[in-house]
Amino acid sequence: MNMYVSARELALWGYLHLKEGRMNGEQIIPKEVIQLATSLQSPAALDFDSPQNGFLWFVKDLPAKETEIGERVPRGSYQILGYTGVTLLVIPEENIVAVRMFNSFGSPEGYDYLQDVRSFGDTVMRCLGKVRN
Repeated sequence: MNMYVSARELALWGYLHLKEGRMNGEQIIPKEVIQLATSLQSPAALDFDSPQNGFLWFVKDLPAKETEIGERVPRGSYQILGYTGVTLLVIPEENIVAVRMFNSFGSPEGYDYLQDVRSFGDTVMRCLGKVRN
């Protein structure tokens, strides 16, 4: 996802996925394509502690130590990341699309990538008043 877009455009992309390809009452992308892209596609033989993926999306399914999606985020959610820490999170259970944008490249010394991207989803869930185990 290394493209230059506004937060609004990125949110619209997430909304199109949340609504399974429908926009303004019209099916723009076949529902089956969206479902395939946002459902678990990682091989069953893959180490379960590795991130779980759809097509271009990280998918929240089984607990995994190396997942990019926070613990509080419900199963069935999916997230896509950009080079500069840009994050697009879709939480169908809550009918939510959340976007985080940055304007700089590089990371400070000691930066923990996984902790940072996980914390975004957990923060969204806390803002909703949702506590998940």
